[in-house]
Amino acid sequence: MYETLAKKVAISRAATLFSYFGLILLLTAWHLILSPPDKASPYSIWAFQTVPLLLFYPAILKKHLRGHIWLCFFITVYFMHSVTIAMSAHSSAVLALAETLLVTTLFIAAMMFARWQSQLNKLRDSTPQNNTAAS
Repeated sequence: MYETLAKKVAISRAATLFSYFGLILLLTAWHLILSPPDKASPYSIWAFQTVPLLLFYPAILKKHLRGHIWLCFFITVYFMHSVTIAMSAHSSAVLALAETLLVTTLFIAAMMFARWQSQLNKLRDSTPQNNTAAS
């Protein structure tokens, strides 16, 4: 059971990292290269959308469970934004669909990482240590 749970943690961690950095890369390409806004500063819009995501960078790299949970709460805003644009006749609907897929993947992966890592921690804490001598 321990090996299976450790494998699930590793897969969800990889999916979290992939979708997190993919979302940042997509937002960067979208607002600065592929479809910069005409009447606004692309750098201010890019910063408005990516800086809040970057605030979760330390928590994700340090594998903090609460950071992953808060990320799940926070990215619902990105989900609402991307679905609204993807379902409209906006010229960036395809990019918004890609954002929707990345945000959904990030939500599921971060949520499952937090759950499985918590279970793995409990399992690890409940098993007796082999290096302690029995008296």
